Amino acid sequence: MKKALWITCGPRGNAGDALLYEVTPRLFDGLIDLDFRYVSEPTYLSRKDRATQNVVIGPGGLFVQTNSSRHLHSKLTKQWSQFETKTFHLWSTGILSQPTEDEAADVRRVTSRAASIIVRATKESEYLRDVAGVESEWAPCASLFTDRLLGVEKRLRDVVVVNLDHFHFTEENIADHPLKRFRDYAASEGLEVRSMVNAGGDSNPLMLDLFPVIDADREPLEAFLRGGPTGREFNDGYNAALKRYKTFGHRYTGARFAFGKRLHGWLPFMAFDTPAAFIGMAARRGMPMDYFGTNEFLCAVPHRRGMNREALDSMANAMIGKLNFFVKNEDALTARIAERREELWQQLQGQARDFAAKLR
Repeated sequence: MKKALWITCGPRGNAGDALLYEVTPRLFDGLIDLDFRYVSEPTYLSRKDRATQNVVIGPGGLFVQTNSSRHLHSKLTKQWSQFETKTFHLWSTGILSQPTEDEAADVRRVTSRAASIIVRATKESEYLRDVAGVESEWAPCASLFTDRLLGVEKRLRDVVVVNLDHFHFTEENIADHPLKRFRDYAASEGLEVRSMVNAGGDSNPLMLDLFPVIDADREPLEAFLRGGPTGREFNDGYNAALKRYKTFGHRYTGARFAFGKRLHGWLPFMAFDTPAAFIGMAARRGMPMDYFGTNEFLCAVPHRRGMNREALDSMANAMIGKLNFFVKNEDALTARIAERREELWQQLQGQARDFAAKLR
């Protein structure tokens, strides 16, 4: 079996990255002997390492304008004389925003030595082509198959899960917040709206009064989040909470619908054939088309700080309209997700085998 040093985010700071850390080894079980390094470790190479010429980076946002990317490039620079002789392979990672000049140089340094580059969004392919002049291959994120890879059985409750930005909820707007109309519409359809908090910026106490946390997060997270932690206090407390989860896949089952501003506040719900709408950053809005060939799973709402009442009303109206569409077409949408996932599962397994075959 091929061996590889694998640099990844690990179960720190972001529950989506923690999920990826679970599903990735399962996908490559029997294909690659993985020797993991967390991106935040002080150094990635030591004299005790098993000998290998393969360095895999990913999955997740590891390349530009994230804390993980800053760790990655500084650590690679620190030991570049040792990495320069190795071959890089990028798995399910890329660029989703325009890099700075320094970041672009860091990206090109890695991609110029990459034997294979797998991305999870066609937008990432465009950026890599523009920034580094390299071609890449699209593959679905393994989190879309959380059910199969982690053996999580589907549950179904009358719940709508939302993954939202904390800055939409302030003392000034909470009394008559437009998203209360979304909550009330959901209630009229017999649905309860609950929050999923995957990382910093996903909640504040005002928001949680409106949309309480999902059941899986109540014991490890709710009391901590309601204290309104920020900065280092949040990071330390959230990391401590992540250690209390036995697995992360169960967080994504038990809902009938979902709305996510993060990739992993959206995509893994579909691992359970749950109709889910992406409501986040513009750079990711092509992903519903990438994965399902339709924008039925996109809800392009305003997404910025300091949104005025008109923008929040627009957000509420769009989410109500999409939820109405989901309710009316639930069975057909669920069936279409299941059919497409089966196609993508066959594709991903083949791509994982091909990826492993390219290792030295």
